[in-house]
This record gives sequence, C-alpha cells and structure tokens, in this order.
Amino acid sequence: MAGKREENPAGSSNNLRGDVPRVLGVVKVATVEQIQQIAAPHLSHRHTDKPTPSKRKQARTASHTGALSDLRKHGLAENGGQIPGGLVLLQSRHGA
Repeated sequence: MAGKREENPAGSSNNLRGDVPRVLGVVKVATVEQIQQIAAPHLSHRHTDKPTPSKRKQARTASHTGALSDLRKHGLAENGGQIPGGLVLLQSRHGA
C-alpha cells in the first residue's frame, strides 16, 4: 500500500485515472467538472447537503482532481490555461 501512495500521492484509483484520458482522448481539452460530468454523471447528485454551490462542486470533483494530479506527476495531463470564471482547462499530453 505504501508503494501505491508513492506512485500516486493524491491517492487516486485506477478507475478514476482511467476516466481522465478517456475523456481527454475524445474532447482534448476539458475542465475537471466536465470530466466528472462525462465520466461519472451519477456523482452530480452527491454532496447536495453542502452549503454553497462552490462547496458542492469541490466535493463532486475532488476524486477526479486527485486523479489529474497523479496523471500530471506522470506527465500524462497538464493544465492548459483558464477560462472566465477561473476554471482550469486540462489537456492530454499525448496524441490519444
């Protein structure tokens, strides 16, 4: 287990890390929220008890944010800039 944490310090699972390149392989550029909505739309109904829309979004996308962090460590994804509203665009680092 300790080796897995060294490999993936954000603690993401193989399934979540797999969601990211699958989505980015089709759309090339996406926000974390868009990746969550495409790959795991069922998570949109979770965390509705959070007090603000920002907190709900953060809770919904936390798993995929960790997966992206791990993929960036391995050079498979990168931040590609921002759009109005402060959302970070992510892109694949290979021509998938």
